Amino acid sequence: MNYWQVAAGEGARDYSATFLKYGVMLIGAGNPGPYFENEAYYSGHNDWRAQVVRFAKRVSIGDTVILKWPHHREWQIRAVGEVTGDYEYLEQFEDVKGWDQQHCRTVEWVCPPIIQNDPLKREVILTKGLSMGTFKRVYNKEAIDKSESLRGTGERQEAIEIPPPARTISDEDLVESLIDNGLRPSDSEGVIEAIWRVRRLARWYERHGRDLSEHETRTFLIMPIMLALGWSEQRIKIEWKNIDVAFFQEIYSRGNDPCMILESKRMREGLGYATHQAERYAKLYPTCSRLVVSDGIRYQLSEKDDTEWIPKAYMNLLKLKDRHPYEEDIEGAAHLFINLMPR
Repeated sequence: MNYWQVAAGEGARDYSATFLKYGVMLIGAGNPGPYFENEAYYSGHNDWRAQVVRFAKRVSIGDTVILKWPHHREWQIRAVGEVTGDYEYLEQFEDVKGWDQQHCRTVEWVCPPIIQNDPLKREVILTKGLSMGTFKRVYNKEAIDKSESLRGTGERQEAIEIPPPARTISDEDLVESLIDNGLRPSDSEGVIEAIWRVRRLARWYERHGRDLSEHETRTFLIMPIMLALGWSEQRIKIEWKNIDVAFFQEIYSRGNDPCMILESKRMREGLGYATHQAERYAKLYPTCSRLVVSDGIRYQLSEKDDTEWIPKAYMNLLKLKDRHPYEEDIEGAAHLFINLMPR
């Protein structure tokens, strides 16, 4: 049996919850395609492709995997698991927190014990002997011993079934939905043209925009879409009271509260932190019923249910789907665009 380490993300991106929910470990980049259909592309390189080779060819059922996350000078073990499946390439995971992670293996995960009877609080397990990188072998005795200890004392995670892939929808399908929900047919061409312009620019930024700022994301990628959907400049305030973009039911005047808040992030930063940030701002404005976070390509909409914010829709502007790629209870592009329109 071999021991491996797999990363749960970096910086503001943490997709360990996806690993645990579906009983998988995922790595990328996956957009080049399945390993065994593109073996010549992945093999013989000393870059990120080497980890895909290890993941697809050298892992065996029964191997142990340590799900890691950096913590100061040591590494935090988020979970330990046993590999239960062969290599798969699953399109469902084409967009995990903004990253293509289609290389997949199923894993039975065990998490650290809950403390203080709070499911959100778990024992922190730190270890030396892990290293930087997404997917590697582990040889360090301390890391192996701690993973085996956790396997015996931790809480086994019940995984849910991975849903089938979401259905792709066309731009025309999207616009028809918007017209059915109040968009004037005469404005539909403007929406389509805005989508096309933003897509072209977004693809250029993906190739050349490593230093793309959050301000540029908001100005050149997000606002053209919002204006095309019918928001007037008089109902929008940018960088208003620490909020990136505030939208108002009527023409803005001092003292009005926003009906929708949008937090923008730089491309590829992930949307998780921005969602928590938007929720904090929204507490100050009880009439605000919609929260949106976006990196210019990906949008997530949350709606208020009493005092709780519930994710309702997700969209990748480059890959329009009828729902979230792998969360069946979260709607897709049509629902999100409809709820971005002024009410």
